[in-house]
Amino acid sequence: MWREAIQHVLISETELSHRIQALGKAITADYRGRDLVVIAVLKGAAIFCADLTRAIDLPLTLDFMALSSYGASQVSSGRVRVLKDLEVSIAGKHVLIMDDIIDTGLTLHHLLSILAARGPAGLDVCVLLDKRARRRVDIPVRYKGFVVPDTFVVGYGLDYQGRYRNLPFIAALKPEVFQPERIDAAKAMFPKGERP
Repeated sequence: MWREAIQHVLISETELSHRIQALGKAITADYRGRDLVVIAVLKGAAIFCADLTRAIDLPLTLDFMALSSYGASQVSSGRVRVLKDLEVSIAGKHVLIMDDIIDTGLTLHHLLSILAARGPAGLDVCVLLDKRARRRVDIPVRYKGFVVPDTFVVGYGLDYQGRYRNLPFIAALKPEVFQPERIDAAKAMFPKGERP
């Protein structure tokens, strides 16, 4: 059961809803009268983007990009591959990237450099979660939902090995779920449960 993997809820469904409505109002005010293209970074931002774009009271174009930088790791490698590119031109348009989380900043830094070369009129970033403790590259984030601690988070689009995206809240995952090799090593060293 997924409940056994959750350590605790960090951001409730209600908190998410309120914050997304506030972000939608801010984006509506800031982009009124502009040709707005929203780019959701798959797969993590899909749920966030679906809710947030419906809270934006403007005509807009929606497109998607898929990037790979994590592989099997829980930490971004910094080596970014584009798995799915845009289908629309962004030349001369105001672009708002929507991503689920910024941690090291390496993936967004790479994405910004790719998109800047395509001649948009403006290029801004909106993230649901900001994990500042892991930042390696300073990225200007115009809109953010929440700052989260340096813990492994899942839910509302964020996953671990493809699971937990469908949770309606943001939760911390128990360390033993995503670090089983550490737990197994500790058990081998201290088979009777003793700890130094």
